[in-house]
Amino acid sequence: MLSRTAEMFFWIGRYMERAEYTARLTDVHYDLHLESAEAEEPVVDWKRYLDGRGDTSSYRSLYDEISTEHVLDFLILNRKNKNSLVNLIQMARENARGIQEQLSIEAWHHLNSFYLSLRDRTLEELKENPHQLLSEIKMGCYTLAGVFRSTLLRGEGWAFYRLGKNIERTRHTAILLVHPVLLSPDPDIRALPEYQQCIAILKSASAHQVYRKVYGGHLSPKTIVQFLLFYDRFPRSVRFSINLVQELLTGLSGPARSPRRREAERLSGQLVSDLKYSSVEEVFQIGLTTFTTEVLERLDLLSHRIANVFFGSSGIADQPTPIVQRKRRRHPEAEMPQRRAIKAVLSVRHQFVYSYASLVSQVQTLMRLAPPQRYGRQRRLDIRWQMEPSADYRHFTDAFGNLVWQLDHANIKGMTCTIEMRVETQSFYGEDQSLIYQGISEQESDCTVDPVEFKRLTGLVDHSETIDQWASHLKERGIPSVEMAETILHQVGSHMQYESGQTHVGTRASEAFNLAKGVCQDYAHIMLSLCRLADLSARYVSGYLPGEGQMHAWVEVLLPVGPEQIPTWVAYDPTHIRRCDERYITVGIGRDYQDVAPTSGFYSGEAASKLESQVSVTVESQGPAEQLLPPPVIGGKIASVGAEAQQQ
Repeated sequence: MLSRTAEMFFWIGRYMERAEYTARLTDVHYDLHLESAEAEEPVVDWKRYLDGRGDTSSYRSLYDEISTEHVLDFLILNRKNKNSLVNLIQMARENARGIQEQLSIEAWHHLNSFYLSLRDRTLEELKENPHQLLSEIKMGCYTLAGVFRSTLLRGEGWAFYRLGKNIERTRHTAILLVHPVLLSPDPDIRALPEYQQCIAILKSASAHQVYRKVYGGHLSPKTIVQFLLFYDRFPRSVRFSINLVQELLTGLSGPARSPRRREAERLSGQLVSDLKYSSVEEVFQIGLTTFTTEVLERLDLLSHRIANVFFGSSGIADQPTPIVQRKRRRHPEAEMPQRRAIKAVLSVRHQFVYSYASLVSQVQTLMRLAPPQRYGRQRRLDIRWQMEPSADYRHFTDAFGNLVWQLDHANIKGMTCTIEMRVETQSFYGEDQSLIYQGISEQESDCTVDPVEFKRLTGLVDHSETIDQWASHLKERGIPSVEMAETILHQVGSHMQYESGQTHVGTRASEAFNLAKGVCQDYAHIMLSLCRLADLSARYVSGYLPGEGQMHAWVEVLLPVGPEQIPTWVAYDPTHIRRCDERYITVGIGRDYQDVAPTSGFYSGEAASKLESQVSVTVESQGPAEQLLPPPVIGGKIASVGAEAQQQ
């Protein structure tokens, strides 16, 4: 699975579990304060609650005093609090937007509706009945968990979702135990305030009823700690949750796991063993706060390791406060100094019309006209398409990671399809304004085809005596692979003359090379032939470029990039003799044109067919990254302006 997709599943699990715990804790504390006999007691309890969450300084920056009304607004609706319920649910929804193709329709619909129902709630509605609003949020979280469980494929996405959910659950249950009323293992709780606090702790973990089934009416700090920390049949206990984390990590690592993945398993295994063989007496002998703090610190270390191993990031700063400040993903050239990011938002309109001389039947059309949701630094912001006449359709991802739409018609004499989309791209430039070497790492693509396959010739990417001589000369020079790719780029661009009508979709590289004329497809096939004969893995790319009036073709070559020499697919456009920048939109990749043909299919009937297409690509905005649309939400930043409007 693409590491970024896995990371989004992971954070959906964390955000929704965090939202559920926050709603439940807030509801329990609110009920507790309604029952309080002392006027000042709610203020003390709310302060302890904010301190435990690490939110006191953030709260003080927004409010002058601690009051129930202000705390409820801060925890539920305030957009300036990153961990307010409305923000947590929005961030879960923004991550889900990035992987809609991986989710079930039911899961996306529920999460999207859940957020839209909450975003416009007002403080007046909250003050009128806080319990009702919190109950709706809790039920929304419970329902989403059920929808995910009943509709998601049991693959890696489901595993990463559960991994994030259980790490977050372990953390919050452990934080519950850091409470003054639990610090001493007194045999019984007799005073009413202490009794109410113990009940509140259990209710905050949805554990009160289950606890009474296990221990009856007996209530003591010792049994509460025993239950929430060690009871391995209660799904919210620390031991149960961390056991599940270890099980999931073992399944995700697989039999051929790397040393880095074994390190993540080792950390989780140590924590599992300590919880398995520790006793509640040892916990109180060490000190409950000391023991719990150590568990939280080791859980943070495990979170860092998971981020590093599976998501390619340098770690997650997941301190005892739930506010997450995650470092951005490192790209191959991330350590190169003084680089400048340029983003572009491009708008595409692609219309094609199939017409038949007479009625045809059993028509099946395959389209590769839209990019996947994400491809490296490229992301699809929105897409709309219209088909006349309407068709039965489905979409899937092929072996190269391309998004494929399949349209089925029973009987037609023609069809018209219009696709409109907006895509955000990004490139990096150096101090001298030159384009830095960059591209797509193997982990950033859903392609399952081995790079060795892109060294083989095909029916369209063939060779000739002259092409063989060119490639042999390049290999004899012994130049580095990056320099070799640049040389091939300029050789092809200089040899060929762009002229339409001289070739067709079935023209082979050797034929176009002999003609020295052709279109972008021919340029790409010739460059692929030279690269592969020179022992470079290279693949065909189909996509969009402003000003072309049709789909464009270029090449990606697997090269070592950056200080760490990470294998990276670097994009070259031999037609324009340059490396590709933020103006290029990648739609599909393959061995040659046949793997990524924009439209293909079959039908029953003897009528001749005719295809006409029109493509328009415009640049909506282009400039420094910080001035354009923000990056997607992964691990803690609230994302794009106008996202709600796109998905309603």
